[in-house]
Amino acid sequence: MSTDTAVAVAHPRRAVIDRAWRAIGPGVEVLSGDDGGPLRRTVKRIIDPLVLRLRSNTQFSAPFVAADVAEAMHHAIVARGAQLRAAAAWFELLKRERRRLRITSGNAQELYFPVCFELAVTKGAPAQPDSGAAESVLRDIHADRDRTAIEVLNTYSSDHLVISELAEQLRSSWSDVRAGTEITRPFLAGLTTVLGAADSHGAASARQRVWQALIADATPYNLGAAAHDDASQLPWSIVALGLSSVEPQGPPAIIGGSDSERPLNRSVIDRVRATLRRALDREELPDVPMLCEEEVDRCCAPWGLLAEDKQATLVAGIEVAVDLAPLSESATTRYDLARQIQARLRKEAYVLHARRYLAEGGPIHPRQQQVIDDLAAFARPYLSRLWARLHGRDVWQEPCDDVDDVRALLEGVARSVSLDHRQRIKTMLELQVAG
Repeated sequence: MSTDTAVAVAHPRRAVIDRAWRAIGPGVEVLSGDDGGPLRRTVKRIIDPLVLRLRSNTQFSAPFVAADVAEAMHHAIVARGAQLRAAAAWFELLKRERRRLRITSGNAQELYFPVCFELAVTKGAPAQPDSGAAESVLRDIHADRDRTAIEVLNTYSSDHLVISELAEQLRSSWSDVRAGTEITRPFLAGLTTVLGAADSHGAASARQRVWQALIADATPYNLGAAAHDDASQLPWSIVALGLSSVEPQGPPAIIGGSDSERPLNRSVIDRVRATLRRALDREELPDVPMLCEEEVDRCCAPWGLLAEDKQATLVAGIEVAVDLAPLSESATTRYDLARQIQARLRKEAYVLHARRYLAEGGPIHPRQQQVIDDLAAFARPYLSRLWARLHGRDVWQEPCDDVDDVRALLEGVARSVSLDHRQRIKTMLELQVAG
């Protein structure tokens, strides 16, 4: 068989999974993205390890698969349709119970997706209501999850000598970060391609090449370094964006601090604590002293991120964020990706209600006011959540070198903020009914 023929009969793995997922039909929306395909985490935590079982079926793991392998993959996924629908129902139940129990540690999708599929296989769909079973599952998942590592961190950070040594390291590392003199215009111009439309395979390939070049560009580093000394060199205000409480940005505290709401103000110990709470495989992390030392260096790096691809992604996210104005009907966007996000946000029912409330000038509930304030300055909650996700990727050294992955991240953050707003409005309505 010639090379041309081999390519012609090969099927992209992602497309095979996507088609099979859509063939399942309704009932898996909570495991799906806005476009109807499976979430990346659904693929990573359920489809690959538990449905396709890649360790046993290595032929399913290639980026491109032959027609017979594609057919087998399709059958394997569709055959599990009932269990995947049941897993989705379990996830919705666990999320509701998680909120009721006020559990905040760990990423719900990372933690619960595999458990939900296991429950679907062993128990079928959950009985409604089944909060008792859901509470038991959650307590099993979270039992002692935070306690040991957090206690070690608390003991370690209570040693005055340790804090003094970390403070000296921070002073030294902070002074090492200096902005270069390279011009920023080419990087920002390149974002037009990265955040723009790609209607053909050639355009998509070009977009990936541009992103690879932008990752290697000095601009994100220089902008983040300038924020330490002369914030007037930046195209935006880090205070207005909600990233810092002051301009120029000051070094964070080792422990304590006055403004933990702003990402770049959070203390070293608070950042390490967040890492420990998010971590699924703590044995893969360095020990607590090493984590603290690494975090000091990360705090001092531009944007509080060590890796160039994470710094570039944050700058791209800032450019998207400043374009987003869900409450404004007339605001225009510079980038196609921002336009797509903006259009979805404006169609949200709670956004339409908020616009109507503002137009009518009637009384606004405090919780509604909080959501309206977030919508009016959408960049703040958006960038706070984006920074947290990039911080996690930086700690775990997960790459941001795939442009489609980066675009999905930028879209996913907006969706996450919107879901949070929806939940706040729902809680407000429930309290009003209860009252």
